[in-house]
Amino acid sequence: MLKAQDNRSDFKLRLAGVANGKHSFSIICDKSFFDSNELSDILDGSVHLQIQMDKSDKMLKLDFHYDGTLTAECARCLDPVAYPVLFDTSLLVNLVQKVEEDFENDDEIWVIQEKEFELDVYQYVYEAIVLSLPTQIIHPDDVNGNSTCNPEFLKTLAKYSVDETTLKDKETDSRWDALKNMKFDE
Repeated sequence: MLKAQDNRSDFKLRLAGVANGKHSFSIICDKSFFDSNELSDILDGSVHLQIQMDKSDKMLKLDFHYDGTLTAECARCLDPVAYPVLFDTSLLVNLVQKVEEDFENDDEIWVIQEKEFELDVYQYVYEAIVLSLPTQIIHPDDVNGNSTCNPEFLKTLAKYSVDETTLKDKETDSRWDALKNMKFDE
């Protein structure tokens, strides 16, 4: 099993000289894997990645299985929160004699020259993991429906929160009231 470090070579799947048929790869994506991307919001993690490659003369079928845990900042209290990761993705790679200059690969189908020595899946793996996360990671609620976020932070948040009913009762500036009554021709 390979441990993914700053070394992107772990994600370069050798194609040249590899016989047709099924091949398996196993990589651990750990903290150094996520730290290598400057824009990463992931603080830590360990994701076991299993790659099944089915190679034929003109096509590769890659099945990726991700299983592990990531640690990110809670969107509410900013404390670290562990988030489980368990999902699968697939990628088809067409091997052609010549790739058209204006052709762009998409998320699930790539086209490369059949004489390529290796296939780099580093960015594909990184993006798949990041896109599997929810847009906001927060501490889960306990069995009673109470937040498990940092209690000191929740007290501070409650202290500075504004009640919506208070906002509705507040007087508005009369200059803005005049604008509300304006009608526009359509």
